[in-house]
Amino acid sequence: MKFETAPVFEFTEVAKEEYFQTFLDPKIIAFLKESDDRYFYWSDIKYRPNLPYNALKTWQIIKTHRFKSFEDLLFSNLHFTYNTTSAIHEALHNFDLKLVGSIYQNTITPEDQASYLKNSIMDEAIASSQIEGAATTTDVARDMIKSGRSARNESEQMILNNYRAITEIESRTEEPLSVQLILEIHQIMTANTDAAKYSGNFRNHPVHITDHVDGEIAFTAPPYDEVPELVESLIDFINEDRTFIHPIIKASILHFMVGYIHPFGDGNGRTARALFYWYMIKKGYNLLKHISISRAIMQSRTSYDKAFLKTEHDDNDLTYFILYSVKSLRVAFENLVKYTEKKKEERSRATSLVPQLMAQGLSKRQADLVAYLNAKPAEQTTISAYADSNHIVRQTASRDLTELEEKGWLTKIRSGKGFYYTLAKSVK
Repeated sequence: MKFETAPVFEFTEVAKEEYFQTFLDPKIIAFLKESDDRYFYWSDIKYRPNLPYNALKTWQIIKTHRFKSFEDLLFSNLHFTYNTTSAIHEALHNFDLKLVGSIYQNTITPEDQASYLKNSIMDEAIASSQIEGAATTTDVARDMIKSGRSARNESEQMILNNYRAITEIESRTEEPLSVQLILEIHQIMTANTDAAKYSGNFRNHPVHITDHVDGEIAFTAPPYDEVPELVESLIDFINEDRTFIHPIIKASILHFMVGYIHPFGDGNGRTARALFYWYMIKKGYNLLKHISISRAIMQSRTSYDKAFLKTEHDDNDLTYFILYSVKSLRVAFENLVKYTEKKKEERSRATSLVPQLMAQGLSKRQADLVAYLNAKPAEQTTISAYADSNHIVRQTASRDLTELEEKGWLTKIRSGKGFYYTLAKSVK
């Protein structure tokens, strides 16, 4: 996509004096508050009506306002900055309250929690691969992971690799970030794909990212001979804890910088998102296991690309990407809240049906199953699953399910060498 570079200004004493003069006008204070909350880019200002001044002067005031509160970062020879606006502080506070611990609080069953956790990890693996061009449907990809079958093509292999990488990451959160960890995650991500030829080493060639629409160069990565030093500098930044930087901000910077440095010939985006996931869990944000950040990115892919471009085209101001990360986390968390509310409602409906079903001669176990399947008609059960969930032996489980089949509540369906049960009729 075509992207206009923001005008660059010298932060001279004259510019600062002009900036402080503007505070005599209450409208400027209100405008800068809005600018902080929305973090305008140059293009937002260039065509915006009713500005305090002309577009260039207004932009200069915004940039001077940001300059006075910038935090500076240096990765080898590359200079970056970021701002923690009041909107970011508020979002970080909310995440600290919500993302550490558990949202479930006994509102849904352990079985539903485990199912959602597995589905979230699958969603993360699938969406992260789809962002990078994996061409398969979510349903087909889920079936592949659940069944354990081998990948049939490049796209499916990408997804399977991503799933394995995320599973691996969860067992390595006690480690510091290292070159070895980055290389190993990338190696898992690219195994048995065309990108496998790039695994095991950082790139030894230049990289130019072209726009998929017009074919123009959208981004040129740092020279390959600078990659090792840049990666080491990023590792030092992530592992250094003497200066506190909020973990979500740090994880967002890690995500961005892996994409920016582009240490590999291919597979950088998947590796960057996996490292974001790794760092968040490492820092205690365990609820992130239950949400898919890549699914949220998929829903706003254009904004994701623009967040990179805004940072790169406005003096390496990382605030654009940090804000995008915060918004994506909020969307992902809201999806989890909707899920728990849906499950709570389903459980409530199912619970209300149990006495009615028991009055028709069903045991408490049998009534619980029929009520559950009534709330989720697409679900099914097996003798083993029913036995495990009720802590009974297979013989008792088989007898319960056979009785329900004979009474017309369940339908028995053969599947390969085994069989499963589905709901035969709904409860009125």
